[in-house]
Amino acid sequence: MKVIDKIKSLSNEKKNVFKNFTALGIIQILNYVMPFITLPYLARVLEVDKFGLIFFAQAIMDYFTRFTDFGFNQSGVRELAINRDEKNKIDEIFTNIFFAKISLLIVSFIILSIIIFSFDKFRHDCIIYYFSFLAVLGNVLLSAWFFQGMERMKFITFFNVITRTISLVCIFSFVKVPDNYILVPLSNSLGLLIAGFVSFITILTRFKVNIHIPNFCHIWQKLKDSSEYFLSSISIGLYQSTNAFFLGLCVSTTMVAYYVSAQKIYLGIYFMYYPFYNAFFPYMSKNKDLKFFKKVFKFLTIFAVGLTIFILLFSKYIITIFYGQQMYESYKILNIFAIIVPFHILADIMSFPLLGAFGYTKETNQCWVFAGIFHVISISILYLTNHLNIYSVSYLFATTYILMFLHRIYYVNKFKILK
Repeated sequence: MKVIDKIKSLSNEKKNVFKNFTALGIIQILNYVMPFITLPYLARVLEVDKFGLIFFAQAIMDYFTRFTDFGFNQSGVRELAINRDEKNKIDEIFTNIFFAKISLLIVSFIILSIIIFSFDKFRHDCIIYYFSFLAVLGNVLLSAWFFQGMERMKFITFFNVITRTISLVCIFSFVKVPDNYILVPLSNSLGLLIAGFVSFITILTRFKVNIHIPNFCHIWQKLKDSSEYFLSSISIGLYQSTNAFFLGLCVSTTMVAYYVSAQKIYLGIYFMYYPFYNAFFPYMSKNKDLKFFKKVFKFLTIFAVGLTIFILLFSKYIITIFYGQQMYESYKILNIFAIIVPFHILADIMSFPLLGAFGYTKETNQCWVFAGIFHVISISILYLTNHLNIYSVSYLFATTYILMFLHRIYYVNKFKILK
């Protein structure tokens, strides 16, 4: 009853944050539960190298997804949150961003095709990469940034349910033997494609958004305005996906399987907090409520430390129960990831919800750019010195996030935001 009374006492805007947090919480539960259903199944049905190949392709598609997003998940959300009461402005924002993303999608497809037909390693499994690329198209159509900016996260929840359900049904229906591995990326992409089309129709009908013929200059301006956010987003991809990419390119897809097995569990646990980040960012952009932020920061600190202790205590059991004995080696990687949970979560909450909300977007984005550059240079050194393996890249991943945390602390103190 006390919890209910506290919720009732909140302002309408804070209640909206709570509602959005709840909706996004459901999404994260789905994101958390679904892999616990599909990945153990795939790990036992597929051969380890094919399991790694699928995630190697996903690591490449992560770059294209971030390229087509082009930072609009931040800039678009912020712009909509400020102008969501102006119908004409909403139409203009959505039209320009949507066509900007379509243009980037075409460029991405051309780049992927050049890569595939230039290297035998990619040409041999070209269908895997093209099936995986369909998810990039689905993500463009989904336009989750629009619903986040309008603070209507329940729609994102609905579309996420569609995506996960379709993918789950397809995987269990059609992936029965190791040779069916080719259907895994198709199953994942199909769910996102269908949800994307439904999402697009919803934006046009439910929100009455009118798409007009875009002006190229306006599209170019949107790309320029979002370029800072894009640099930070692509930099995040450099240290989140580059490890799997380098392992698959320079070592083997089997090593990708070991690494990604641990990474998927870590990210599944870490993203339990992410709904609050997505719901909190528009609220802080509009209200700059430091008192509320401090309460959130204290709660997340306790939450993050608890997650670290949990992972360290049960990593062996988590890996073996989740994937089976063939992935046992992954528990050592999971222990390395466990160390950075508090640094990861607290660095994120100090980014756009704090520094970005107070206008320090340049400093926020610089942190990700520097982290990405540091990570790429470091992983290149590991490769050139023959020290590239699943353990060295895991320690590098941890080091990158600790440096990011220290960078954010430095700027929060420098600008005396919390004071």
